[in-house]
Amino acid sequence: MADERRSSGDVILEEKKADRDDIVVTNIPNDEPQQKSGFDELASSVKEAAQEVAQKTGEAFSKATESIGKAIDSALAARDHVVMVRVNDDSLKSLDALVQTGIFKSRSEAAAFLISEGVKAQAALFERISERIKEIERLRTELKGIVNPTETPSS
Repeated sequence: MADERRSSGDVILEEKKADRDDIVVTNIPNDEPQQKSGFDELASSVKEAAQEVAQKTGEAFSKATESIGKAIDSALAARDHVVMVRVNDDSLKSLDALVQTGIFKSRSEAAAFLISEGVKAQAALFERISERIKEIERLRTELKGIVNPTETPSS
């Protein structure tokens, strides 16, 4: 017996003729498109949603990677000054991890990036500090004028 796959809605007629002993089977195919079952529709919806999520995730990942790359380039640009620092074991492990993953070429690059990002993250604090420094400089100049009235302030 041949295995036949029939689409949903096919009509199969089985007739026994009065003058014959055999049965005549007639298959009338349904030309209408097969309707999806609830499961098929669910599976299709899940597949579409997964593809959409994958696309958006890929775009977000790409944008995040690009943003991180720009931040790294910005932090490492014009590194003209040398600063010697001592760090604790945890900080050293973190710097080494950044180097080991290949994100940075050296501990120096990793530290420069982290310092730059820390300064950006604390911009409001550094703005307040800058204002206080200007005030201290003004007071210093004023005090110098009181102590040595013959000198004229340079600013």
